[in-house]
Amino acid sequence: MYGRKLRYERRRAYERKRNFLILVSGLCLALAFTFLFGSFLSQAEAKESDTIYYKYYTNIEIQPGDTLWDLAEDYMGDQYESRAVYVAEVRQINGIADSDSIVSGQYLIMPYYSAEYK
Repeated sequence: MYGRKLRYERRRAYERKRNFLILVSGLCLALAFTFLFGSFLSQAEAKESDTIYYKYYTNIEIQPGDTLWDLAEDYMGDQYESRAVYVAEVRQINGIADSDSIVSGQYLIMPYYSAEYK
């Protein structure tokens, strides 16, 4: 009986040790993947922010039905805080008063950003 109990206890100790090692290796593997995946994400974010945008100006002819707000949607891009900020800049560049009145056939200078260097 004593030999049987000893074998049972040894087997249980071996199983506990094996389970503990599996748990520790799983945690180490999870940490390794976390660091590896995190480094890929940080590299991807760094590459995105490395893009340099250049500011350009283009001259456009106003078409019937055009408004400054519609044109802002077409030209402003993500570099401006809001459409209102962009429209204010267009007004300032073109010497337009606070009104939104533009006339068909009139030409406006519109700023825009591009990653392409011209």
